[in-house]
Amino acid sequence: MPRRLPVALLSLVLLPLAALLPTSPSGAAGTKPPADRVPLPVLSEPPAGLQGHPLWDSWHELEPFGYTEQEWFVSGTATAADGSTAPYTTRVIVTRPQKRKDFNGSVMLDWVNVTAQFENAVDSLEGREELLRSGWAFVHVSAQAAGVCCIPLTPKVWDPVRYAALDHPGDAYADDMYLQIARALRTRRVGDVRPMGPLKVRRVVAAGQSQSAGRLAGIVRAHPDGAGVIDGFLVHGGLAGLDYEPRLEVPVMQLNSDWAESTGEADDDPLYRLWDVAGSAHAGLFIGYQQVFGSGPRVAGLPAMDEQGYRDTIEAAGDYGQMQVNPLYAVCTAAGASFPMRYAVNTALRELDEWIRTGQAPRPAPRFEFEADGETPARDADGNVLGGLRLPPIEVPVATYRSTDCQLGGITVPFDPITLQQRYPTFADYERQLRKATDRAVRRGWLLPVDARDQMRRACAVEDRYPGSSDECRSYRPPRFGG
Repeated sequence: MPRRLPVALLSLVLLPLAALLPTSPSGAAGTKPPADRVPLPVLSEPPAGLQGHPLWDSWHELEPFGYTEQEWFVSGTATAADGSTAPYTTRVIVTRPQKRKDFNGSVMLDWVNVTAQFENAVDSLEGREELLRSGWAFVHVSAQAAGVCCIPLTPKVWDPVRYAALDHPGDAYADDMYLQIARALRTRRVGDVRPMGPLKVRRVVAAGQSQSAGRLAGIVRAHPDGAGVIDGFLVHGGLAGLDYEPRLEVPVMQLNSDWAESTGEADDDPLYRLWDVAGSAHAGLFIGYQQVFGSGPRVAGLPAMDEQGYRDTIEAAGDYGQMQVNPLYAVCTAAGASFPMRYAVNTALRELDEWIRTGQAPRPAPRFEFEADGETPARDADGNVLGGLRLPPIEVPVATYRSTDCQLGGITVPFDPITLQQRYPTFADYERQLRKATDRAVRRGWLLPVDARDQMRRACAVEDRYPGSSDECRSYRPPRFGG
């Protein structure tokens, strides 16, 4: 079972995270050579060091999923926007399928967030279920200086022996370092190193959340073709709708939460999609729970969780507000609101990969709605935002998702028993309405069928909020995705 901490201690552990949770493609991915302007760096294996494993490696065992993990040091000379150059040595952690047959050909490069002065691989955590079940490789990229050098918890502090060689010249060089890493990971052999083992990389997707999303947006503007080494971008949160000039040459998928609502019109570039995900917070419970009960113990020296520990932790982290009482709902920035933003991230990953492979763009989604002043987000009588991409918990709510309260974290406020039973007199009424909303989200191409089943399974817990209910929680079969 996941290790549970007192709420007060949880707040102390996670409080620093408040600052964080900040036409067709031009050609088939993997067929265009890397641009000459992106140098190929040198890769080497780090020493064992004091801790015996990388900082921020996977908090659970990977063998049950057919995966393996390897840290590499990356060294080269990077160029800043002003033309100055500097040598660097940073690191990546490659998490990948062990066997070629289990690899889908795509690598997600997670530009990890460092706003809290330590590394937070948001998209690797948020999208972990989809990454593992669909055969992605995903890479923790230490692109920025704050994630390498300094206090409170960075590699050189945590294991000064293992990470003595790391040398980051400053964030002015981070973009070029990231592009060089992208080139290295799509190269079968870099010197004597095979960074992806036996796997042949066909697509590289750049991903980053909050501050990292802003850095990726800068790369998109400077290199609308992905510099020949990136095939698509997942720009996740922290920014309003973006305008890209010149026109894009590779797909860009952007996800926004309530926190980053924008009155601007969506960009009309055919290679750009913006999804405003109604109800979602900048920093959600699904991320915070994994950090406290997964990454935290791992960093403190405990072994990686076994498969059952992983599944128990994901089960607890995936709460969407369906329970009447959960102390984590009120921990504010420490835990984050319980809306399942991960469902949107999972769909975005699947759809972006399809877009790159086939040229078939994801379905568009409505923008958030605003009051008459054009600036204040419109909310319904429950306090939930109107408009946007609407997943089942916001269409058929059992809670208010106060996603813009408590700075970036938000809180979840379950409906009281009277409100719940006025809205849905019986559990069967709730289940029936949620089933219809779930079907709609799947048909619109916003919710993967596997996540739709997860949503309906979790909804069974709402029956506990109806004392004496004899309604049965029925099995669920999703409709055709995008049908």
